[in-house]
Amino acid sequence: MRRVLVVCLAALACTPTGIPSGDLPPDWSVHDAAGLRITVPTAWLGPEVLGGSPGGPTWVVFRDPSGAEAVSLMTWPDTTATAVAKTGYQTESHEVTLTEGSRTRPAIELTAYAGWSGAEGSGSYACRHLFVQIDATLVADVIACGAKVRGSSTPAPELRSTQDRVALRLGPSGR
Repeated sequence: MRRVLVVCLAALACTPTGIPSGDLPPDWSVHDAAGLRITVPTAWLGPEVLGGSPGGPTWVVFRDPSGAEAVSLMTWPDTTATAVAKTGYQTESHEVTLTEGSRTRPAIELTAYAGWSGAEGSGSYACRHLFVQIDATLVADVIACGAKVRGSSTPAPELRSTQDRVALRLGPSGR
């Protein structure tokens, strides 16, 4: 914290959260929700916080300017990223290292599938999950899904890239 303050004072250019402004991608902003400091594109709507029972997960949803869900996050208290990734998903996970410039972060990645149906038809879509350990007792699942269209869909490459950037910059709120 002291190092960030010194860097901010030296540069005289910090965001209100104390994150040096040079660490934010252009047109991105910082939000606090569900115990997380979340950096997302400024054009996104949110955060919308759903659920949140004691000891259970909380959903945080961001939507693109059209109102469609862009990325959602689920927080898990008192656990590890490995434990969450292995519980409740019937699919294989693997460790990845998210990288952008000199910034890196380990994560656990998996793909899960869901279906939808309605008056317009039905389909299935894939959701890419990135489980990251925020601190010793808090895990965040950063989720990006394919569109709900007839047939099947996967998250677009641009959305996956944005999901990586969101996961790389996650931190505990108040820092």
